[in-house]
Amino acid sequence: MAFAKQDFDYYERTVGNMYRSFYTKRIFMAAAALVIIGGYSWFSGENLLLNGLLAAILAGLIVYLLLQRQKFPEIYQQWLKQNLPQAAIATVQEDEYSYNIFRNGEKVARINKKGVRNLPSANKQYTLMAGFDKNFFSAQPLQLAYYDMLELTYEEKFRLSRGGYSRMPRFLRRFTWSNLKASAGNVLSFVLGNLFFLFILFRLIRYVIALLRMMF
Repeated sequence: MAFAKQDFDYYERTVGNMYRSFYTKRIFMAAAALVIIGGYSWFSGENLLLNGLLAAILAGLIVYLLLQRQKFPEIYQQWLKQNLPQAAIATVQEDEYSYNIFRNGEKVARINKKGVRNLPSANKQYTLMAGFDKNFFSAQPLQLAYYDMLELTYEEKFRLSRGGYSRMPRFLRRFTWSNLKASAGNVLSFVLGNLFFLFILFRLIRYVIALLRMMF
């Protein structure tokens, strides 16, 4: 199964664009937050110590994201090596918001449905799935997996919901414990990360409102 090298050469630009776009969005979000904090500090002169700390953290995050964004060639080659000399074939189980990746009967990844691409392989039997880890705190979010689309299975609750047997409204399913738990990954990191995110969000909303009041 030497088709992996051919596929990876053919799809390098496609996957590379996905990877860079993933980080570019996060860089712009962090940069926008940094501008808001800087603008508020400049005009109000309040909470300079706290805002300076937040700005330093955001600046560090932007640098980290920029460095990660540049690592695509290295990471892509690592995935290629994992599929040489033979492609590593996975089995895929679909649920409400993700694809569960299994190898040798063990779940190894959970790929977010949002933004996922199914890329036809040179070997017509298989498809190369390209996407990003559902785990919000994944050290390396890019996920690539070969699988046979004809062997795709459905998680039981998702299968029932597709058949109209779910009692929970669709808009509430995102907040089910199973989905939140799978997205969280490490619980401590999830709690601390979200507390920090909520704190930043609270400050940003407050600063935007204050800036609007200053302008109008």
